[in-house]
Amino acid sequence: MHMLKSNDLLTVGQVADRSGFATSALRYYERVGLITTTRSSGGQRRYERNVLRRLAFVRAARNVGLSLDEVARALSTLPKGRAPNRSDWTRLSRRWGAGSTSRSTP
Repeated sequence: MHMLKSNDLLTVGQVADRSGFATSALRYYERVGLITTTRSSGGQRRYERNVLRRLAFVRAARNVGLSLDEVARALSTLPKGRAPNRSDWTRLSRRWGAGSTSRSTP
């Protein structure tokens, strides 16, 4: 089994397998700016490994009821190309908790 190095790039299929998101969702999230990708010389998408943490962040945020617009706003507070770390999770989850009292649930 080949172990990926931290600087290895992942294909869309690898990211889908590891994140649990469909490839169509990954392409959509790229289009709306939630994640970024580079292209191979053949035009294929390649993702940095930190995209997996960003996708975990997206899933967690969606699980607590945030809209994709709210997720995008939260991710926009992070430096480009950096996945959320523990400090980010804590800071942003406090905001979510504060916002959840004003968010109605269906």
